[in-house]
Amino acid sequence: MAVARDEIRDASDYYAAISPDLGRAFRRELRQLMRLVTTMPLAWPESAGGTRKCLLTRFPYLVIYAPLPDELLVLAVGHQHRRPGYWRDRVKNLP
Repeated sequence: MAVARDEIRDASDYYAAISPDLGRAFRRELRQLMRLVTTMPLAWPESAGGTRKCLLTRFPYLVIYAPLPDELLVLAVGHQHRRPGYWRDRVKNLP
């Protein structure tokens, strides 16, 4: 989902503005988490509308995704404490 890519870019840019190493660390942790989610999509707790969510460990961000039959759809990558549930309207657009 394009909007999730924008959220990743925004968060990465935010941390990179603090420190380039911090921006790289954010992207690295997110990549590692997404590898795990891709290999074990049902390992994280179910959330609204059949989605699932997993948390980054070092950064206060969560990934909301939908495990579909042939793909993994990332709906949101958002800060855990800002605008909780803002992504719920995106569930309506699931295939």
